[in-house]
Amino acid sequence: MAIYLFRCPDCSLFEVRQPMSEVRPTYGCPACGSEARRVFTPPALRGVEPAVHRLMDAAEESAERPRVVHSIPKGAPRPSSRRWHPVTGAQPVNAGARAAGPHQPLPRW
Repeated sequence: MAIYLFRCPDCSLFEVRQPMSEVRPTYGCPACGSEARRVFTPPALRGVEPAVHRLMDAAEESAERPRVVHSIPKGAPRPSSRRWHPVTGAQPVNAGARAAGPHQPLPRW
């Protein structure tokens, strides 16, 4: 629901709350009943934090000119093992104990 502002020629300003699909250029004044014309006002936008503005600007800029990454970003350390398994994590998997088939069985608790 949106709030629209109307100006009555005989009374004053008043607000009408109605869905956007039902808005009309004129509305009956609740005080005197004459036709009031809609007043166009700027939308009520909420203020945004400066950090959000920077992120939005960076996202908009990257859409046109994406940055090329030449190295892995710093962050969490790499696992010590080169192999990773969904059940055991970053531990080596014993190939002899693997079940036959394309997928590993789920662990039984």
